[in-house]
Amino acid sequence: MKNTLRFILAISTAFFACACSSPSLENNARKDWSFFDDASGDTLGYDRNSNVKISYVRTRYISDMETRSIGEALTGDEYTHGYLTLRSDPDSREGMYFFIMTELGVSKISDGTMIEVYVDSNQTPKVREFKFVVPETHSLLREIKIGITGNDWKGKNEKPNAYKIAIKTPAGKTIAEYKSWLWSLGEK
Repeated sequence: MKNTLRFILAISTAFFACACSSPSLENNARKDWSFFDDASGDTLGYDRNSNVKISYVRTRYISDMETRSIGEALTGDEYTHGYLTLRSDPDSREGMYFFIMTELGVSKISDGTMIEVYVDSNQTPKVREFKFVVPETHSLLREIKIGITGNDWKGKNEKPNAYKIAIKTPAGKTIAEYKSWLWSLGEK
């Protein structure tokens, strides 16, 4: 039994080590983000800063229990299943989540890339803005999962009316934007 648990732990550790590695920028490059503004490679936010489309955004309210997994029970670490998971309240998992997929499949996203979420809901009288910065280590394989969690979301009965998602370079240039149908009506 001990050997089986050790084997599972070793496999899980190896998987997480591979999934969490990401290219980092040299320290000199971090001081001046302006070199990002005209790039067109394949790393979102680093060398691909134009003509990126968000394929879809889906919303779903997720309870704390729905974020738990067997892998987490074995290792003690949250298993994100290939998502880049960012939350407005890192200590709380329950809330409204926005699942974002870009046309590139977002196999690469650079650290320092900013994701802004503007949301109007049925229980808050004004539009709220949430800003997220992609950390240096992440394990993004498929989707970006943004959670408006904790006290920032008032529970299961609060629903988003309209929203806008903006992905920006570390220098602040918008490289991708998605607006819900209702949000786009308000801008005309």
